[in-house]
Amino acid sequence: MFRVLLVVPYPKLEQTVKKIYKEYFRDTEFEVDIRVIQAEEIKHMPWDEAYDLVIGRGHSAAILKQKDNQVPVLEIPITGYDILRALLKSKEQYHATRIAVIVSSAQTHDETILSSILGAQVSVKTCQDFERVSEIIEDVKQNNYDAVVGGYSVTSQALRKHMNAITVETGEEAMIQILHEAARMMGTIYQEHERRKIYETITQTSKEGIIYVNGKKEIALVNKKMLQMIYTDKGLIRGKQLHEVYPFFEEKCAEAIQTKQPVYNAVQNVDNTTFTIDYVPVIVGDKAAGVVITCQTVKKIQQIESQIRKKLSEKGLVAAYTFSDMIRKSDLMESTVTIARKFAAVSSNVLIVGETGTGKELMAQSIHNASERSNGPFVAVNCAALPENLLESELFGYADGAFTGSRRGGKMGFFEQAHRGTLFLDEISEIPINFQGKLLRALQERQIRRIGDDKVVDVDTRIIAATNRNLRQMVIDHEFRQDLLYRLDVLKVYIPPLRERTADILPLFSYFLNKYNNKFGKDIAGLTPEAQKMLRNYHFEGNIRELRNIAERVSVMCEHDTIDKHLMETALYPEDVFSSSERKRTDNDSVLHEENTISPNVSIEEEQIREALRKTGGKKTRAAELLGMDRSTLWRKMKSYHIE
Repeated sequence: MFRVLLVVPYPKLEQTVKKIYKEYFRDTEFEVDIRVIQAEEIKHMPWDEAYDLVIGRGHSAAILKQKDNQVPVLEIPITGYDILRALLKSKEQYHATRIAVIVSSAQTHDETILSSILGAQVSVKTCQDFERVSEIIEDVKQNNYDAVVGGYSVTSQALRKHMNAITVETGEEAMIQILHEAARMMGTIYQEHERRKIYETITQTSKEGIIYVNGKKEIALVNKKMLQMIYTDKGLIRGKQLHEVYPFFEEKCAEAIQTKQPVYNAVQNVDNTTFTIDYVPVIVGDKAAGVVITCQTVKKIQQIESQIRKKLSEKGLVAAYTFSDMIRKSDLMESTVTIARKFAAVSSNVLIVGETGTGKELMAQSIHNASERSNGPFVAVNCAALPENLLESELFGYADGAFTGSRRGGKMGFFEQAHRGTLFLDEISEIPINFQGKLLRALQERQIRRIGDDKVVDVDTRIIAATNRNLRQMVIDHEFRQDLLYRLDVLKVYIPPLRERTADILPLFSYFLNKYNNKFGKDIAGLTPEAQKMLRNYHFEGNIRELRNIAERVSVMCEHDTIDKHLMETALYPEDVFSSSERKRTDNDSVLHEENTISPNVSIEEEQIREALRKTGGKKTRAAELLGMDRSTLWRKMKSYHIE
């Protein structure tokens, strides 16, 4: 529930608000807590931040806005009608000819118009500071005004000075207006609460220490991690000057504000602990509104770096697979391997292209083992697993003393590790564009320079890169450098997806089935013809990786010595993730096999294509839909099978 605190200066207004709320706003999603509190009491009022919005009038609103809190304050307007009613009452009750109107600076009223309407001299005096009210009333008294008109706080003091005084009463129309405004603000305030909660969650769960210093150099925000990393005995530090709590941050913070430029990777020693610190200015318009300071211990960064290196090195520097390990029966895959064997005989760079799960690393290892570099190292790097700030040090290495906490003697990068061998750059598309220039230079010059070193190191490394994305489209989209693509794409191996080489499905499944038979102590002989047909017709968007998972699934589920159609259907289409589009595709594929006898001298794929074209009257787009492939793939296959 949206909670509103409405502070009113006199009891009569409280009754007015209750009446309006009951008549017009009872069914709204906000709850109004109405309190009668004079302005002089507000300063000492304990603040309850359970409220989402506070509403006040005149000096009460001014004092509420000055309180140190994050809750927005709406001011009840003192309208011209309210002032005029009070002036008329003053003239009628006191026969006043000179009247002083004292209001907060937020309200302005035209003295000339009011004097003309009233037929008396009206002077409007503004007072923003409640402490000056008494002084202004004394001045009015000395200047022989007949009466004072103002808010409850003003008239209370005027009466104490024995002056005639009339309180400006807020009319119903003003209260209806302000409650409508509160209702309109409700959605905006909820969004602001959500945004604040998101920021709070991000900062408090971050593994880095975070401080926000505002333009007054006050600490406006500090997260738990910062308090844990750098101890302070200053108690509650929010609102304190930066130099009082963290003086060692002050110099770089001032630099970031003055230059409006971030300061990255500043290395500072605090209490015998070395930190790497970033100072990022918050620019609003053309001014620096403050600075976000983030820091981490060098030791922690080294631990992260060590963990990443460990994960990357788990595959070792040896290629385990050869072309003989690539299970295949299809002519399409056999021709792909034939091309790859030719590429293995030379040292030119190779780009392996294929969907996820097609076996790109297996292909890369096979090319390496069939090459003259087979006795050299095979270094595999998953580019997507390397954070941008570690790319250069991991690929090129660093020299002794390159930065505080670096390994004594420096560290060899992947390029040097792969010297006289092969460097496999998996997911090459994920290399950030701003680092691609450095990678291009290393490929062109066949030299690298370690971070912090002044000499270059010659490297004799063959590059095999792999991607499941369209690099040429990435070049068009300015996400990948064209010159780097040309340097990588010297020789290209395209690994077709499993759905384009259906003859490989059953041999691969049999291989995985035997593997899981041994693992789970099963003795599953194979599949029924119906199960085989269903497996061949499946789309396999995850390719061999998905096929392996299916083999594992049926191995666990199978209770007999043969996998039947029902079990295969359960494995392919689990009820909780049933895909109607996949089922429809399989059903369409099945149509091509009904009452169709295939000659052993004709490939299954070629016969499927011919059957699809026959059923669609030669319409290639419709035939491609039946076969579950795009039109360009169908056209290429028709050409390879000499189908007119």
